[in-house]
Amino acid sequence: MSLVPAVQVQNYFQPVLNGQGGSNQPYIRAILPFDGFGGRNLMRISLPTATMVWNDEGMQAGLGDLTVFSVRVFKISHNAGIGVGPLLVVPTTTNRAVGLKDWQLGAQGTFSAHYPWGLLAGLLGYQQSLGGKANTFTAQPFIFRNIGDGFYLRSSAIATLDTSNGTGVLPIGLGLGRVTRLPSGHLLNVYLEPQYSVVAQGDAQPRFQVFAGFNLQFVQK
Repeated sequence: MSLVPAVQVQNYFQPVLNGQGGSNQPYIRAILPFDGFGGRNLMRISLPTATMVWNDEGMQAGLGDLTVFSVRVFKISHNAGIGVGPLLVVPTTTNRAVGLKDWQLGAQGTFSAHYPWGLLAGLLGYQQSLGGKANTFTAQPFIFRNIGDGFYLRSSAIATLDTSNGTGVLPIGLGLGRVTRLPSGHLLNVYLEPQYSVVAQGDAQPRFQVFAGFNLQFVQK
């Protein structure tokens, strides 16, 4: 992950879920690098906003749970770094259909390596709800391949496994993005990535989803 302040607006459109109709999950995320604990750190704040879930009985909507992690970043080579730190989920959800309504604690790991051809990175997380409702592992690889003129191919689907109830999903994504430098010098990254689930075990797991959004990176002059 880049150590540059950024705002991300993202959306997961999931037209087919196991056991119910579908859902739409918009997210707002903030990336906040800072110095402390003897080095460089990276914090990410994520909030699902206006999440909608629908089935034959109707539609439910609400605010999701707020997730925050902060990792201490260690440089391991001239082009690569790793990070590790705590993770916290705050039960801000307004509807049990779109969130657990339970505090969760865990840990987050990150990895990133920049190459002339693109980027290879990943997130690996674990979170445990204090009420015993979930015990979740997540893994999100990032593979970005430059193809010229700011365009790039991308794959960034998130795999999850909840060992408390045996549910999980293993999606594979392939999409297209483009990075544009704005007149201000900041970077705008716009992308669209369809993702197909090779494994979708348990209710409310997506069989297919479309991930789309944009990142605005505030590059210092």
